[in-house]
Amino acid sequence: IYYAQAQYEKAIKMNLRAQKYFKQSEDQWAQADSMRGLGNIYYMQARDKEASEIITEAQQLFQKIGNELGVAECLKRLGDISLMQDRYDEAIEMLSDAQKQFQTFGDQLQAAECLWSLGELYRKQKKYHEATEMILEAQKQSDEIGDKEGVADCLETLGYLHMDQVQYDEAADMFSNAQSQYQSIGRIVNVAWCYQHLGRTYRFQGQYEKAVEVFTEALELFKEFPGEKYRIGYTLLSFG
Repeated sequence: IYYAQAQYEKAIKMNLRAQKYFKQSEDQWAQADSMRGLGNIYYMQARDKEASEIITEAQQLFQKIGNELGVAECLKRLGDISLMQDRYDEAIEMLSDAQKQFQTFGDQLQAAECLWSLGELYRKQKKYHEATEMILEAQKQSDEIGDKEGVADCLETLGYLHMDQVQYDEAADMFSNAQSQYQSIGRIVNVAWCYQHLGRTYRFQGQYEKAVEVFTEALELFKEFPGEKYRIGYTLLSFG
């Protein structure tokens, strides 16, 4: 619950308490899964070193007990961390491997998430054609299984891709659609991010009144999330 609400410090405390009991119970799967969960929280906080260390440890434990799905999930997150650190070749290898494994297991949700991450990777490399292909395929797969959050993530990334290519009208459409999707599933912090992206788009177009309006909306929403101090600061700076 705390993780979904972006209350990461509370989520960490609960996770560490759970790990303590799992170790006492000698349930290695639960122990590995809680470690992977803690690594995901660190990842969301951009604590890459800590995330990488604990997820690698979880991966080894999953490997030990023969849980291949757990191994693939750890591989996916390690690929995401490599992407954040601009280690692109390493990230492509990990994410592609994880995507194939998820496809084999019939886990379309996580296979789509790998495609999304690969799309992000190609976007960072300015390979816009490859990035768009990956994101559209991820969006298609997410839509097929009714994953509204996955669809919203893809729409948001397509907005970034249009922004990168100075296609502001298309970017605004994508961010607006993503915002509506996030609103429908209660992902309020993501709604705030979309307002922020829309504000940047309107500012680049010289539509300053619209920009102020959506930046204000973003700021009001971010105030509900103590862990989003950077976003609050960035939004305030955007008014300058």
